[in-house]
Amino acid sequence: MKFTDSHIYYEILILFAIISIAEAFTGLYKSEKWSRNEWYINFAGLFLSSTITRPLSFLLSAYVLNYFFADYYNVFENVPLWAGVLITALLEDFTQYWWHRAAHTYPWLWKGHRVHHSAPEMSVFLTGRNSWIYLLLFPSRIVSTILIFLGFGQAFLIGYFFKALIGISAHSSVRWDEPLYKIKWLHPLMWVLERTISTPATHHAHHAATDADGIGVINGNYGNMFFIWDMLFGTAKITRQFSEHIGLEDYHEEPWYVQLGYPLFKSKDERSELFE
Repeated sequence: MKFTDSHIYYEILILFAIISIAEAFTGLYKSEKWSRNEWYINFAGLFLSSTITRPLSFLLSAYVLNYFFADYYNVFENVPLWAGVLITALLEDFTQYWWHRAAHTYPWLWKGHRVHHSAPEMSVFLTGRNSWIYLLLFPSRIVSTILIFLGFGQAFLIGYFFKALIGISAHSSVRWDEPLYKIKWLHPLMWVLERTISTPATHHAHHAATDADGIGVINGNYGNMFFIWDMLFGTAKITRQFSEHIGLEDYHEEPWYVQLGYPLFKSKDERSELFE
């Protein structure tokens, strides 16, 4: 199956639109925190992620695979679909966990990921906020191409849709999990769920401006689809609470092209992390 034969992006776009409309009904986008520059970042980031860096990464990876490893094309196409979905979802998300964790560990990579955390509030638009260098080097995209090349195309697309569903809803300002924690008979299910996948409570904590409130965990809760990685590698923090302050404590709102284009563009503000 060819990657371009799927309508997966249309399905994800519809999902994105539905959740963003739900956010609009809550009054999120009327907040004064959303300056014109922040909206430039949101839309330019989505365009950069979906229209430029993702296709470019796929085409380059596919060229290398077809040139050097042509004999392995579709070698796993007969693997049962359920097994393929599990394999591709776990491998792709596992790669992203470590890339995300590295972005909070190494200063040079953090500067490429920083724009993802500069947003003043949680929103579905955060899913596209990353710099060109962070996105272009994104190893999970290379892993995705390899999996499709090896014959996991259909399985990957199914898994990727559920990853998009979980990732978008975890970044959304719509706290769908909050009322569920209060339903007593759901307690066992929610206990398992919040340790398996990312939820608004666990991922909002990762986007908190500080961890001094006992809720935020700036260097933790890295999982995008699966939260099990955080549980396994000691980076999990579960409070079922939501921090009042989202974003960066020391944020000077650099121009959109600096945040998305660093290091090609650098801030003129000496206080900024993107100054040099």
